[in-house]
Amino acid sequence: MFANMDYVYAVYQEKSFSRAADKLFISQPSLSITIKRVEEKMGLPIFNRRTNPISLTPFGVEYIQAVEQIRAIEERLRDLAEDQKSLKSGSLAVGGSNFGISYLVPRVLADFKKKYPSVELKILEMNTRKSRHLLDTGELDLVITNQPFDTAKYERLSCYREHLILAVPENFPVKERLKGKRLSADELGSGIFSVEESRCVSVGDLEGIPFILLKGDNYLRRCTDMIFQEAEAVPNVVLETDQSSVSYNFSRMGIGATILSNRLAEDAGVDSGLVFYKIGSRFAVRDTFLCYRKGVYFTYAMKTFTEMLLKAGQEKAGV
Repeated sequence: MFANMDYVYAVYQEKSFSRAADKLFISQPSLSITIKRVEEKMGLPIFNRRTNPISLTPFGVEYIQAVEQIRAIEERLRDLAEDQKSLKSGSLAVGGSNFGISYLVPRVLADFKKKYPSVELKILEMNTRKSRHLLDTGELDLVITNQPFDTAKYERLSCYREHLILAVPENFPVKERLKGKRLSADELGSGIFSVEESRCVSVGDLEGIPFILLKGDNYLRRCTDMIFQEAEAVPNVVLETDQSSVSYNFSRMGIGATILSNRLAEDAGVDSGLVFYKIGSRFAVRDTFLCYRKGVYFTYAMKTFTEMLLKAGQEKAGV
């Protein structure tokens, strides 16, 4: 119906088939045939050819108004596309666990917002099951997680690798037995992956020590349970929490040892009242991924944020 609307509109503007043909760089007979086909398809004439200059029929007036509306919509979409490509508009919704969106993400988001203040940002903290659901419904664009997502349905980009470590209150006597194995400040970050196996600690070495662990529905707790099972040890759990940061703070108060990501301890350093040890277990190493649905349109905001986050992860890893 509107396939040749630019030809029709040119005739309307020029009020002449010959001038419109010159403007369009086609022959007048070819233009006349094209317009006639449009009118035949419509079943009504668009132009009154008996007037001089040619004019619009009543139907032609409606047709031109519709063309102008279409052209206005196209122009608005072109402007919108250009704005979004240059990140002068748009939105970005990122979800993840408490720790997932607290490590690296705040700094990257601050840089992103500084560079692209017009992009609307939404950050949602939630468990992985909920974030996966919101990813499926389109309410989230990206999810940061260390849980395995189905690669048949989701794209996964590796952000960084973490190693689970033991955090033990400094006044616990067990540190004498583990002398020489404590991690230095430099080893709390990516340096932990260079720590020799001989300096690793088994959770079995802390038998009887009170532990603060996450609640059972947490993925980190499932990893922790596998570490204890592998060592054939049963933890003396005195407290369960919802978040690693809470376990960490209770451990600092001397209530018990805990297991957490080296990335959480990395910023705290060794002057936190805790002694840190690398856990010797195949379940202690985890990758954190940035996930999004396969087949979804990858917006410029998503692309730019992803590139910034992956770059920050590489810088942390010393790549």
